[in-house]
Amino acid sequence: MIAKIRTHNSGNSQFLCELDVMKFTEDQIRERMAERGIRDDAFFICGFSDWEVDTIMSLEEAYVLKRYIQLFCDGDAYLVQFMLQRHMSLKDIVGNEYLFVSKDEKETIKYLFRHETTDRVVDIFCQAQSKTRLMALYFEQNIILNTPKGFYVRS
Repeated sequence: MIAKIRTHNSGNSQFLCELDVMKFTEDQIRERMAERGIRDDAFFICGFSDWEVDTIMSLEEAYVLKRYIQLFCDGDAYLVQFMLQRHMSLKDIVGNEYLFVSKDEKETIKYLFRHETTDRVVDIFCQAQSKTRLMALYFEQNIILNTPKGFYVRS
């Protein structure tokens, strides 16, 4: 999670550095910035170079993502990286928990409907008209994330 840091002053921004958010605490970074004479409101994160993600966020928001990765992703940042690459908002990312279900579409559908009655499953399939369209509806609502590693379902 290598953050690209920029400073801004009088409407102009300038690249400052890259730093590994996972290695340092938020306080350590703020202290280092203060030592260099950079106020909290004069720098921001403009993306993550190792994830190939360009996104604007505050240092505080980056540490919200770090805590999410540590608490809900077992330290595996892949899912957060995937969601940021798809331009999901910070609220949508940390506001939901996702569980890896399977690499198989059929197993994922079974998982989704594990608590539904047969009648309800038939109604849902009839409304969607096809398995592909059904999956697309769940993708659009971010209920299912279709990643190269497999399917994650919002829990």
